Amino acid sequence: MSIKVLKFGGSSQSKNTYEMIYDTIKNDSNNKYIIVLSAIKGVTNSLLKFTESKNFSEWNKIIEVNKELSIETIGESISFINTIENKLWDLELDTIEIIAMGEFFTTNILNDYLISKDIKSTFISSFDVIKSNLPNNGLYNKGEFIVDAQKIITAFQDNNVIIIPGFSGYSSDNKPCLLGRGGSDTTGSILASAINASIYEIWTDVNGLYSSDPRIINDTFIIPHITYNVSQEIAAMGAKIIHPFCILPCAEKNIPIVIKNTFEPNAKVNTIISNFQNYSRYNNLFAITLQKNVTVFKITSINMWNNFGFVYDIFSIFKKYNVDVNIINTSQFNITTTTEDINITNLFCVKEELEKKYNVELEFDNTIISVIGDNIKSNYKIGEMFNMCRNYNIIMTSYSSNDMTISWVLKDKTNEFAQELHNYIFNINTKNMPNFEDGIFGC
Repeated sequence: MSIKVLKFGGSSQSKNTYEMIYDTIKNDSNNKYIIVLSAIKGVTNSLLKFTESKNFSEWNKIIEVNKELSIETIGESISFINTIENKLWDLELDTIEIIAMGEFFTTNILNDYLISKDIKSTFISSFDVIKSNLPNNGLYNKGEFIVDAQKIITAFQDNNVIIIPGFSGYSSDNKPCLLGRGGSDTTGSILASAINASIYEIWTDVNGLYSSDPRIINDTFIIPHITYNVSQEIAAMGAKIIHPFCILPCAEKNIPIVIKNTFEPNAKVNTIISNFQNYSRYNNLFAITLQKNVTVFKITSINMWNNFGFVYDIFSIFKKYNVDVNIINTSQFNITTTTEDINITNLFCVKEELEKKYNVELEFDNTIISVIGDNIKSNYKIGEMFNMCRNYNIIMTSYSSNDMTISWVLKDKTNEFAQELHNYIFNINTKNMPNFEDGIFGC
C-alpha cells in the first residue's frame, strides 16, 4: 500500500483547494492519502488573543470565518462547529485545546466534504495518534513526538483518506499539547515517517524555496532540488516557507519533500528536498537569507581571558529570561551574540543582570544576512564576498561550525548588501543563470 502525505497551510483553506484535493484523490487509484491541515490563515493568532483576553467578539469572528468555509464547501455549517461552541460556553475546553481548535475546524470541514463526494474518508484526532515524551512546560511542548502508526494503518482498512489536524498532540502526562508555531509542517513529517510514506507534499502559497526573499531581492528563483541538510539550514536561518523541524523525520526515512503552490498546482518548477546531490564545489551555494529586527549583545570583560565557566554564566542568564540566541562569536575578552527576541523587557532584564559582572552594549534593529551552501569553504567565490564587506559597516561575521553558513550582521544598507551578494553568487545578468532543467543551481 503506497501512502502519500499532503499538508495544506493556512492560505490554502478554501473551497477551491478542497475541490482540488477531491479531484486528486478521485483520479488516483494507486495511492492512499493522509491529509494534514492548518487552521485558516489568521485563526490561530485570533485564538491566542482570545485565550488571553476572553473577548467573545474575537471568538465569534473565528466561528464565523469557519462557518463561511463550511457553508461554501458543503452548503451548511458542520455539526462539529456547533459542538465546540457548546463546549466552550460550558467551559469544557482548556487553553491549549482552544488554541488547537482552528485545525480541528478545517479538518472536519474537509472530511465532511469528501464524504459528501463519496470518498472513503475518515477524521482522526491528532490527540489520539501523536504523543510527546515530555509533559507540558509552557505553551509549546519541547519533547520528541511519537506517532501511533498502527491506529492509522488500521483506519486505512476501510478508508482511502485519513484527515488529521496539524499542530497538536498529547503530552506524556495525557494532556493536550502544541507542537509549536509551524507545527503542522512537523505533524505531516512525523506522520510520513511513521507510516513510511512514498512522498510528503507541503502545499502553501509559493512554488518552493527561493534563492532569497523575492519581496526584497530582485531576480530570485526557485531552487529545484536541494538536500535535507541544506534545506533545514535555510529554514533555520530565516526562510519561512517550511519549519526546520519538519525536515529530519523525512530525511531519516529518505522520503522526498515537495513544496507545491495551491494557487499554481501545475507550476513548471517546485522545490524537491531529498538526498539528490548534483553539484560540485563550484556550484554549492544555494540561498541568501535575511533575518530582520535582530538585537546584538556585546559582552566584555578582561576576566574572560584564561578563565573558565563564564560562557555558562552568561548564557544561563539568557535561559533564565527565555531569550533565544542564534549567532555567537567569542574572543579572548568578548562574547557577541544575536537574538530575534522582541520582548524588550526581557532583553533589558538580561542586560541588567549581565552588567553585574560584565560590560554590556545593546544594538537594536540589525539584520543577519547569510549565504547558505554545502561544504561552503570550498567555494571559490568566498574571497570576493568578503571583499564586498569593505563597502558596508559589518558589526560581526560568523562562519558556522557545520560548514554550511557564512553570516554578516549589519545595520545599514542591508538590502543593498544582500542584493550585491545575490547578483554575484548566482551570476545574475550573465549567461550563467541557474539551469533548472538539469537541476543545477548556484555558481
